[in-house]
Amino acid sequence: MRKNFGMLCLLGAALLVLPARAFPRQEAAGIVAAPVLRYEIWVELDAAGKMLLGKEEIVWTNPSREAVPDMLLHLYWNAFKNEESAFLREARVESIFGGGRTPDDGEWGWVDITDIRLADGSDLKPGLRFVTPDGPENPDDQTVARVLFPQPVQPGESVRLLLEFRSKIPRTVARSGYYKDSFFIAQWFPKPGVYEDGKGWNAHAYHQNSEFFADFADFVVHITVPEDFTVGSSGKQTDVRVDGSLKRTTYTFRQPMIHDFAWMADPRYLKVERDFIADKEVTPEEYRETAALLGLPVEEVKLPDVKMTLLIAPEHKRQIERHFRALRAAIKYYGLWYGPYPYETVTMVDPPFRTGSGGMEYPTLFTAGTQVLTSQDILSPEGVIVHEFGHGYWYGLVANNEFEAAWLDEGFNTYSTGQVMARAYGPGALPMVFKGVPLTWLLRMPKTFDFELDRVAAINTVRYDPVTAWSWKFYNGGSYGANVYMRAATLLRTLEGLLGGQTWARIMRTYHMRYRYKHPGKAEFIGVVDEIAGKDMTWFFDELFDSTAAFDYGVAEVASVKVPPARRGVFDVKGTREEMTSKKIQEIEAREAKSPEAEAKSEYLTTVVLRRYGEARVRGDARVNVLVRFKDGTTEARSWDGQARWARLEFIKPVEVESAQVDPEGVWLIDANLANNSRGVDGLRRNVVKMMTQLLFTVQSFLHFISSLS
Repeated sequence: MRKNFGMLCLLGAALLVLPARAFPRQEAAGIVAAPVLRYEIWVELDAAGKMLLGKEEIVWTNPSREAVPDMLLHLYWNAFKNEESAFLREARVESIFGGGRTPDDGEWGWVDITDIRLADGSDLKPGLRFVTPDGPENPDDQTVARVLFPQPVQPGESVRLLLEFRSKIPRTVARSGYYKDSFFIAQWFPKPGVYEDGKGWNAHAYHQNSEFFADFADFVVHITVPEDFTVGSSGKQTDVRVDGSLKRTTYTFRQPMIHDFAWMADPRYLKVERDFIADKEVTPEEYRETAALLGLPVEEVKLPDVKMTLLIAPEHKRQIERHFRALRAAIKYYGLWYGPYPYETVTMVDPPFRTGSGGMEYPTLFTAGTQVLTSQDILSPEGVIVHEFGHGYWYGLVANNEFEAAWLDEGFNTYSTGQVMARAYGPGALPMVFKGVPLTWLLRMPKTFDFELDRVAAINTVRYDPVTAWSWKFYNGGSYGANVYMRAATLLRTLEGLLGGQTWARIMRTYHMRYRYKHPGKAEFIGVVDEIAGKDMTWFFDELFDSTAAFDYGVAEVASVKVPPARRGVFDVKGTREEMTSKKIQEIEAREAKSPEAEAKSEYLTTVVLRRYGEARVRGDARVNVLVRFKDGTTEARSWDGQARWARLEFIKPVEVESAQVDPEGVWLIDANLANNSRGVDGLRRNVVKMMTQLLFTVQSFLHFISSLS
């Protein structure tokens, strides 16, 4: 090990005296942008010592219009160095998940930059300082470091940095780590923040409720592991070299235009490859339908072939084809709807046991998650495979700032996952497991679509935080998750219903393709919405994304009363004043009752009272639609601007009312209480009662089963 790393050191020393060289430009389908960064990294895994030994070359080009005097570097693994890091401080006070896991003694993780200099030999290590960009100052949080350049880097100029680093792999706290000889390695190398013109470096500390933000780059990574280890990685493998004397193997992976790089190593894992062949997965009719929906030529929606790689634990090998079927569906539908997948490869990893790495996304690589005992009714691992691949479109390609606007990734992808799962699989049973056994083996569990479960979380979390809060500023992890995943997705589905399916499909496609590789924010998305919809929809985001106001419209009262033939009082009739008394009215009613047409002539006054129970309101040209049903099967449709606290509708018809319903089309999924959306003359509508009865039956069955085991 030491001898091999010594050879890396000699190679690094040689780099200090070599002139800067151009990385070979790699082409990937649809990639035309030039990266701000280029990396070449050499890393060796010391499996016994749980260490990484690395060297890194970074070429950074100043993309701004100002001279840049310094660089901020993320050192994410220092979040697991001590209990005073921002990450572990926040984990300690987390109210919903009980604080999470902290490393045991001897299991801490960290990363040390042992040397950092420019290509001309200028030593930057003496000026390296740890900083806390998010405040307050915390010297024990070392997840962001700052280095000063001898001279500011001018606009358009490039700087070449040469680093050596040494890292202790943490026993897993979050996303990265090891268990025995299984390793999942993510956020592992010193990585520059994102320089924003006029704002400076965007490089937040590593927070518990946050993910990541980085610039697009070309990567060349050389990974050295013990010879019996299977390796999976971001990018495309382009070389493998075996050193029999040292019993080590070095794999080289290359990938242009990605903003992160992750890998795994395990001596037990199986490696399986398949091809996504577009002509076999997508029919000509599907291409034509997609092109018509999006208003694009058929050629623009055609998909490329993709090499799929699965790394899976031997105990899960029965599920190999199940994994590939889900990945094919994800590549197909994300590609058709949002744009072709632009890379040659995608790697999915069955997460190594107890490495805490399941359900995470990295460019061209993601981790899934399954168990030994599975059920065909429960769409797992399918759901997590589709979801984590999908992150490659939003986090991976559009690449918003996950620290500051997590919903632009998590919410978009939760929405997209639900669409793909509904199209490819239909509803799935609730994923309930007892001691590793799916409860669908024992009980008839109800099947639901993703959007139904998302809505349950969405309506119960609005009072805590707005969807658009920065990730570490949510009330707790539960509020963070429910808002940026489920509430955001439910709001996007609501917007889809409001604008219409075709308009929405074109909004999503336009936003994704226009902002690939560009780090957009909320304003850019709203701009696309307004452009394609042809109207100002800012109110929707102000009212429902940026606020904590509940949205809740309902029907408060429904009643019909028979209209009497006359009303009491004094009336002017043909120049004379006549009084209509109770006796006269009774006489009229008696005469009419004897007529065969009496019932046909009867009229009823129907009154429907609508309420705005929540603080949020519809704005712009949006309206709350109302459908009133009568006992003869006829209906009356009305709309309400929804601004006042209540509104009263009146109808005079020769038939009594049966029921009234707001939002009969089901557009406003974000409505906090669907039970009050409809009301009949005898109370709530039967469909609500039926839904609650089914839910009660399921809960009762589950409780009976649990009690039988005690």
